[in-house]
Amino acid sequence: MAHPPHVHATEWAEAQRRHTALDALTAQLADREAEEEHDLSAACNDCARERDQVPEPEADLTRRPTPRQRPTPRRRNRAR
Repeated sequence: MAHPPHVHATEWAEAQRRHTALDALTAQLADREAEEEHDLSAACNDCARERDQVPEPEADLTRRPTPRQRPTPRRRNRAR
């Protein structure tokens, strides 16, 4: 970025210093976000791997599941 003629040299130098500091902080933030994303992805992969290693319960195929019974509806006995 070129030095504008209407800005004093010390103000321009301060603005450049702040811009450089902002760039450094932005880079640090991007690095931290990338690290956290990597850690989160690794944790998800570990969880999926652990889930896949858990054996499925064996279903007893010889036994039929008992049917769920619905409660019998109550009917009013209306005597006339």
